[in-house]
Amino acid sequence: LPKENRSFFYPSASLSYVFSDHLKLPSVINQAKLRLSYARIGKDASEYSTFTGYSPYGSLPTGTGGLTIAANLGNPDLLPEFTNTYEAGLEMSFFKNRLGFDFTYYYSLSQDQIIQTQISSAVGYVTKSINAGDIRNRGVELVINGKPIVGKDFNWSVNLNLSANRNKVLNMPNGIKEIVYGAARGYGNAGVTMKLIEGQPYGNIYGSYFQRYSPNPQDPIVLDKNLPLLIGTNGFPIISGGTQRLLGNSQPDYIIGLGNTFNYKNFSLNVLFDARLGFEKYNWLEDFYSAFGLPDYTTDRRSFKTFEGVLANGTPNTKQVWLGQTTGPDNVNYGEGYYRIYYRNVSEPFVSDASWVRLRSASLSYRFPQNWLPAKAIKNASLSVTGNNLWLWTKYYGVDPESSSYDAGSNNDGSAGFTYPSSRQILFTLNVGF
Repeated sequence: LPKENRSFFYPSASLSYVFSDHLKLPSVINQAKLRLSYARIGKDASEYSTFTGYSPYGSLPTGTGGLTIAANLGNPDLLPEFTNTYEAGLEMSFFKNRLGFDFTYYYSLSQDQIIQTQISSAVGYVTKSINAGDIRNRGVELVINGKPIVGKDFNWSVNLNLSANRNKVLNMPNGIKEIVYGAARGYGNAGVTMKLIEGQPYGNIYGSYFQRYSPNPQDPIVLDKNLPLLIGTNGFPIISGGTQRLLGNSQPDYIIGLGNTFNYKNFSLNVLFDARLGFEKYNWLEDFYSAFGLPDYTTDRRSFKTFEGVLANGTPNTKQVWLGQTTGPDNVNYGEGYYRIYYRNVSEPFVSDASWVRLRSASLSYRFPQNWLPAKAIKNASLSVTGNNLWLWTKYYGVDPESSSYDAGSNNDGSAGFTYPSSRQILFTLNVGF
């Protein structure tokens, strides 16, 4: 950061009260605690955000390396980024600590966030580092721990984690209506952008769409998918062209984790499920696949169809069209066909529900009895088999929606496709203690 902005203060404080120590509560309650906390976290910019440098370039015709101007335009006036977080929580345990929960409500305000926003290439750069305004996050977290079965030879314990977060861009820097912080290119106009817009949530995905009909003015940001399609005089839906509307959001409504541990004598089984529900991603892979007739829904490309919708005058569409290529049975030339001319060139069909549930891991282990081991040489030994990424349920087409088209540190998390899938692993482990 600039010299005048390098020094910043970020305090924190917490307070808790175990009220079960002072109040007479039902005997089933073992402990009850309230807690409050506040934390202010400061963050400076990366080393290449405040000045414009050079990047190595090794593709010169001479075979020697050189330097080229970096893609990001540095900003010497950057301010530190601050996040103020307030939390309130309640912890309780019951039935001799066999059941318990930890509930947290939090409110977080991030100010002057440092991001790289896209700028006009006419200035000679791709992005610029800026302070991007304020974003609010608020939500709840719930952890439930239980021991349903406690016995001499068999025990079962369970752990459930639930969280829900909602966010909103509260304000933007003066004079800036929107900030593009991510993008994914598709066929024609089928790419998407991720933008910060005042009053809208972080993670919104914007793209081209099939136009809708309404006698009233439509929302300039949000696409109302309940409105009827606007059909052209040629019988096909009309594409929005260069304009974009809100098609989805990359941030999940709910994050869930469920872990179970079963112990029977010397055997132990651990099973972990996790889920992300209620979010969307742009599917690059499906966009390209649809152009070449790979998805099942393109099998109708050798048939006639009447698209449900209305004409510009508000009357229902009744025109039948051929979905295939070149000249159809009606002697009309349809060129490259519906899926290549229309469908693949619009973002809307490919921003889809990316919710998933997966069996993250399962592990079975056996602890060898002590009398099986050399008394002096080996103190303990166990053998285990572990599987990771064993099962996935999702409606997302053709690719694991947990994957991203960009690096893990990127904010551009609204697309998937053209990436290697997550690997499934089986591990065998022998642990020996001496």
